[in-house]
Amino acid sequence: MFFQNYLYLTILFTIIVFGLTADPLLQIGSIKKYNLLVLGMFFLSLFSTMNLYYNDSRQNKYLKQKVNSYWADALSQFLMALIVNVFSGILVFVFSLILSQNLLLDVVGIITLISVGMLGSAIATLFKTQWYNHPSLGQVGILVFIYLALSGSVISMLDYVEWLLPPLSKIIVTLQKNGSIQQLLPITGQVILYALVLYGISVFCYKNSKKFK
Repeated sequence: MFFQNYLYLTILFTIIVFGLTADPLLQIGSIKKYNLLVLGMFFLSLFSTMNLYYNDSRQNKYLKQKVNSYWADALSQFLMALIVNVFSGILVFVFSLILSQNLLLDVVGIITLISVGMLGSAIATLFKTQWYNHPSLGQVGILVFIYLALSGSVISMLDYVEWLLPPLSKIIVTLQKNGSIQQLLPITGQVILYALVLYGISVFCYKNSKKFK
């Protein structure tokens, strides 16, 4: 179901092509290109995970009937997102032509992409109600979280509540200020923690609304 409609594969291929061609076509540096790859990874995971839940709401009857467990279903969706984001993060970074002899830089670059992907998947999971009982709430929630993720570290009036907002823009702002991917490691940890918290919230929010037959 994750690969249906070719949405995931199309966006992933587009990001990879950008990584391969951005230098000669746009004449942009590695830092600016990596910032764009971070955004691309976020939206890749967000849209592809939304597509997964869309297909799940219409087709995924066999797994629910087989395991008859909400927790097993939730865990399978989390593991699917994790595996796909690890695969996507490695692939995107390798084809970005940013690989260097600095192992720490490469590892941090890959982990950051994976963490941003998990953030996108977590937001899609939190608002998967758009495919179930409350479509308007889910769609508005997605749009609000995208806005907050992109503007949290940019709009000064949000400084006081920045710790509550998705730390996507914090990665981009930090990278622009420091000019080093290695400086992203502490923020990457924050992104991973934030994504796990969103997953935890969504698991308990949907526990009583999901029915297995």
